Amino acid sequence: MVVVLFLLVKAELVDVNVIRAGVLGRVAGIDPGQSNSYTFLGRHQGTSGRPSDTIDACERLVLAEPEAPQSHVLLGNAYRGASRPKEAMGCYTDALELDPNCYEAYLGQGEVHAQSGHYDKAITSYEQAVKIKPKAATAYVSLGMVFSNQGRYEDAMKAFKQAKELDPSISETQAVSGNAYLEAGRYDDAITCLEGAVMVDQRHAKARFNLGRAYLRVGDRALAIREQQALEDLDPKLAGKLLDLIEK
Repeated sequence: MVVVLFLLVKAELVDVNVIRAGVLGRVAGIDPGQSNSYTFLGRHQGTSGRPSDTIDACERLVLAEPEAPQSHVLLGNAYRGASRPKEAMGCYTDALELDPNCYEAYLGQGEVHAQSGHYDKAITSYEQAVKIKPKAATAYVSLGMVFSNQGRYEDAMKAFKQAKELDPSISETQAVSGNAYLEAGRYDDAITCLEGAVMVDQRHAKARFNLGRAYLRVGDRALAIREQQALEDLDPKLAGKLLDLIEK
């Protein structure tokens, strides 16, 4: 059965995200009294299941472990994924009350502020995250994205360079996450990840291709064309595929 399933996934006849969602739901169902079941579900179901399922799992986790900052962070991430920024921010605040040095809570706050266009507040949150974990590349990527949105391109490039030096694989991680969000229909999250991947590695052809696809999904044809043009020199085959999608 496992071999057949593997072959179906390889042939793209079965969506691996659907499989993942089913497995995660089963994990929580087998052992509903254990918080680790909901932790696992809350961490991984966001790109493969319904936002309401993720929120439900994380709310149960908070009830099971109300004194654990990470429980509140995961619930905040779930709310943020469901476009509920006010609830998300409340969860991150709860996490920081439990642990003033909660790196993930500051990252979450930064994401909410950035998505709301409050870039100065986002920078403050990301810089706090960097102080707590100066060797964590993710915060530098997020910081660079906000600097870029503000037109502070020199500061943005410094942040992206720092991220790349700390973790040479960061652009690939962002690209993979972006593709997962894209396939799950979470286009705003996909764009955020893929833009980060492209900023860190300007020549990441697959990230540019998927970023073009994501732009098309949100109706931004002009930005999709921009990525298609950038692909002409990087990967003509992917450029052709993206052009086909643009012209449909």
